[in-house]
Amino acid sequence: MKVDFSAAWKQHERMAQAVPPKLRATLGGAFTPRAVALRVAHETLSKFPRNDPPTVLDPCCGLGSLLLASVEWACVSRPQWVKTWLQGGKLQGWEISRELADGTKRVLELAGQCLKLPVRPKLVIRDALESDDREITDAILCCPPWKDLSGAAAQDMLPAKRAQIARRFGSFTGTPALHTVFTELAGRLIRRQGGRVGILLPLRVADSPDYAAFRRAMAQFVAPDQIIAQGQGVLPGVNDDAGLFVLTAGKGDVSGEPWESRADEREQVYQTSILRHIPLPPTSFEDIGVNPGNMARQLITDKPEKHAQPIRDASDVIPFAMRKPRLFLRQAGPSQSGRYARVAPAATFKQARIVIKRDAQRPIAAKHNPPAFFRDDLIACFGAPDHDDDFLLGVFNSEYFGRLYRDSFKETRLRAEGRITVEQLRMLPVPSKRAAGAAYSQIIELSRALQKCAGKNPKLLAQLDMAVRKAYTGK
Repeated sequence: MKVDFSAAWKQHERMAQAVPPKLRATLGGAFTPRAVALRVAHETLSKFPRNDPPTVLDPCCGLGSLLLASVEWACVSRPQWVKTWLQGGKLQGWEISRELADGTKRVLELAGQCLKLPVRPKLVIRDALESDDREITDAILCCPPWKDLSGAAAQDMLPAKRAQIARRFGSFTGTPALHTVFTELAGRLIRRQGGRVGILLPLRVADSPDYAAFRRAMAQFVAPDQIIAQGQGVLPGVNDDAGLFVLTAGKGDVSGEPWESRADEREQVYQTSILRHIPLPPTSFEDIGVNPGNMARQLITDKPEKHAQPIRDASDVIPFAMRKPRLFLRQAGPSQSGRYARVAPAATFKQARIVIKRDAQRPIAAKHNPPAFFRDDLIACFGAPDHDDDFLLGVFNSEYFGRLYRDSFKETRLRAEGRITVEQLRMLPVPSKRAAGAAYSQIIELSRALQKCAGKNPKLLAQLDMAVRKAYTGK
């Protein structure tokens, strides 16, 4: 059943914007946008049996975006769950702030009005980190506070509270952080048989040596099933690369080595794909972006001056979509001693068909339409013979291609710094039309649909990843 939940989401957005800065800073959290929340719900809940509604808990529910997203997702994919969730107490939220918990209640009540269904949300005011509960829920959806508590930031928590958390959570050693202890809490709370956690964390948690103690502590509860890069800036006010971590109940790797998703282990992404396919021609990728050198003030302005041309940067690019440029490029004046910059001819930029972010943990691509100048934090793709641009765009933005990139370059210095290079893109294999088979046209169709919604449909994203996997592996 398709239901319009826009009234509930608008209320959530209004309340999120109205949260006092002091309260937001104290909680150290971000409010999860609808598109991201729906992806968390889909990846976490879609594996549960259709006729047995799982118990779902968000232990730091904030204003309820993940709970609302679960209801919206279920209305389309599991309509038989909705009434049990909203009236039978199987959809639950914990929150330390009464003000935020009241907001969650309001959001879920509005969702009930959209469904024409009375709602009895099970919301509890409590400090989740003081909970002694074990194995009480089937699934956890969570966007915990991203707050490091090491170095100078250690003073942000009272010593007594810090000591209490250190005694209870092994993940607090190494890199003390609220997001690590909330993840360990989630591992304790899910049931050992079939439990699943969908949690948004800094992507570096997966492979940074600083988080080895955290990964060792988690191994007694869960193992990673999927690690899906979400990119930079997907959470309001958070600049780190975000990752959606789907964890399943069971023993993990106690060595603390970097996490790889089970999907990687099953498919042997890099080894399989590198043998079956070849890279695009080297001329497909070029570094043509404007490098203002030491003339940035002279060349770039945020005002639409006479003769100045629009210029994009990485912040204007999101998966499958391009924002309107906010900056403008002035015409270069006469050469001056000691001044340098690099600006390619406008015709070169018009030939670029796709642009890819350079500063990211995985390729993020958009059609270069309408053409404009762009900064050197974007890489130009000029397409390739026998490859449709929509096919390439779908492949570049797929999670499969992201895993292929991470597998290929995870040990290199540039990969560790989160920098994508032209040389790396030239090395990554891409299936030909013939090798992709029936998946070729399916990827084009999904890519075009995702461009229309700016990549904000989690179901289409999941279908795209399956189609790209089939193009690479034949399965």
